[in-house]
Amino acid sequence: MTIPGSLMAQPRAAPPAFEDVTETTGVPVTGEGARMMYTRYAVAATVAGGRRAIELACGGGNGLGLIGASARSLVGGDISVSLLGTARSHYGARFPLVRLSAEALPFRAGAFEVVLFFEATYYVPDMERAFDEIARVLPVDGTVLFINANPERPDFIPSPHSVHYHSSDAFRAALERRGFRVTTSAAFPIDHARPGLASKIVGTAIGVVRVLLHNLGLVPRTLRGRARLKRLIYRDLTNLPPELPPGFAEVEPLVPTVPGPVRGLKVIYVTATRTV
Repeated sequence: MTIPGSLMAQPRAAPPAFEDVTETTGVPVTGEGARMMYTRYAVAATVAGGRRAIELACGGGNGLGLIGASARSLVGGDISVSLLGTARSHYGARFPLVRLSAEALPFRAGAFEVVLFFEATYYVPDMERAFDEIARVLPVDGTVLFINANPERPDFIPSPHSVHYHSSDAFRAALERRGFRVTTSAAFPIDHARPGLASKIVGTAIGVVRVLLHNLGLVPRTLRGRARLKRLIYRDLTNLPPELPPGFAEVEPLVPTVPGPVRGLKVIYVTATRTV
């Protein structure tokens, strides 16, 4: 008997290997990459100060120490068993670490005063459901902070395994529908957005090469593979430590943004406070 193809057992797709695309312990980063990560957690430590906080998609937990030094309490959560294992091997029992999906948070309503979600919303298949879950675990006056790569930059390249990137305006709309008051900012200018002819030429050239390599399928799909490529351009890279120490890198100033496209900056910061 011939079994129709639609009825035959289909091989299951392998789950995304998020550890291959996550900045975690031992991954080499450029000077700018170090500043991006340190700025992310310096901002988070300020937002979480004195409050009950959770970092969703905490990865290997490199920023948990900085946040935990100011937060009243802190939980780390991630979907990757491997990345949680990396965090647990360093922190031990310092912070609770939970395997979870942002689409179904295993916590009671109002459990946290701050939710932190960095460089990972684009991996969530149903981000609308995740927005609902974040709103549920925050009380009135609770705050969520999203920090993501800016998909509106002209030389933007999506991460492997990504599903959908939100712009600042898309974050704003989704959060305002759920009763949040939203402010947005951005940081890390594209080189050719800086003043000076040399910066414009270098920045434009790097942007063109980035897009060309991506279109040709030559951009490595893992961060370690990308690091080998970056060594050809930037030379000196720094391996990420298991816990970012104070002063690990300079903190980049944030530039407030208004509704509309954000073109000349690489990273967007979305802070939203629940009002109802």
